[in-house]
Amino acid sequence: MLAPRSVIYLGTLSLVLAMTACGPSNEGLTAIDETGDETASIVDPGTGTVTDEVPGGNNSQSVAPQKLLLNQAMSVRYESNSILENKAELPAGTQIEVPEDYSTKNLDYRDSDGKIVRSSTGFIYPIKVVSVPSSFASQFPQSKIDSLNKTSGGLFIFASIVGSLQGAEGNFAVIKPAAAGEGFLKNYNTTGKPKFSYTTSSTKRFPKINKGVDPTSLSTADRAKWNAIYAELRKVANREIETPKSYLMVDATTAKAASLDYEKTGKVALNGAWSIAVQQTAVRHGFANVPCAEFQSELVREAYQRAGYRVSDDFNTSKGNKLIWSSTAAVVNFSMSLYKAGWIAWDGTKYKPMTGAILMNGSGISPGHTYISGSDDGMIIVDNGAPQGRDLRKTSDSIISMMFETGVFFLPPGINPPTW
Repeated sequence: MLAPRSVIYLGTLSLVLAMTACGPSNEGLTAIDETGDETASIVDPGTGTVTDEVPGGNNSQSVAPQKLLLNQAMSVRYESNSILENKAELPAGTQIEVPEDYSTKNLDYRDSDGKIVRSSTGFIYPIKVVSVPSSFASQFPQSKIDSLNKTSGGLFIFASIVGSLQGAEGNFAVIKPAAAGEGFLKNYNTTGKPKFSYTTSSTKRFPKINKGVDPTSLSTADRAKWNAIYAELRKVANREIETPKSYLMVDATTAKAASLDYEKTGKVALNGAWSIAVQQTAVRHGFANVPCAEFQSELVREAYQRAGYRVSDDFNTSKGNKLIWSSTAAVVNFSMSLYKAGWIAWDGTKYKPMTGAILMNGSGISPGHTYISGSDDGMIIVDNGAPQGRDLRKTSDSIISMMFETGVFFLPPGINPPTW
């Protein structure tokens, strides 16, 4: 086994704390700090061609960029020395253009205080500024807009507007496997088997790791329960087929009501997990930049609900694993809550993370990141920054080593993954 890498993890409340870093002075820095609930309104589609960033890949294709109106002021940023620096503050009503096959990066960014902040939600790029409201024309003449759009490396905008881009209607598209890029191949074999190992730390945290349950040893009722819950997770996560967006996306009013209902009465929604967790619960409680564990928690809660079971039977105060943001928004607590609920921990170097498996970067500690497998080999994932799905074969080494080194993953009892 290879020794585990020393990495910095994302995805827990502790990452709300920012680090002061050397860099540009505060002069000209944005006065806007994204809060995670930013939205935009779709104007109309266009046509164009965007080339995928996979090195050596012949991946150009005709796509339809989406034009959006920002519903609030937002900053656009540019990449400099692996930090996203402020480029301009766009007023509410600005029209931007986003390619249909936009990319997401999870780079650190500089906030309005000049501090370096981490975000598991990330930023989408490359966007173009189309126009600003007439009242801001003097501040944004066409020459300035043209200059912004020529920014080297493209313009980035906070990925909270992904919900507006995706909408709640229709289906998420199938993700066709990409050629394995250099960053992926540093971390994984072409099959998806990891080149790294967190076996030691995972075994220490989860002594019963890899101890699967023979489905025939379960009662008929228990076997039906776990199969039904897993089937619901698989339906939501699968990006090898078209998947209804409504599983993850609902309107803001419905999402807020569902978020509050769970906290007040324990009522669990049937769908809308991303909108509820990422744009409501995490925003209201101040961890909008790192809502990964809350998103996965909501996926689990809703899978139980749709399958016809009470999540509180397995996740509750008496077991010390209640599935609620005040505890399980921290990845270290979320991973342990699954373990205490009787879910089985599996070593990602030995077993394939099947579609619907809950994956953990490293051994599921904090700071950390958690996501769900969108394919039967773990090479496609769904997380808070990419509800539409992300192909890790197109992801850089720095992002994989920071967020997507699957060391341990979880499945319900009786759902046993194949070995590599």
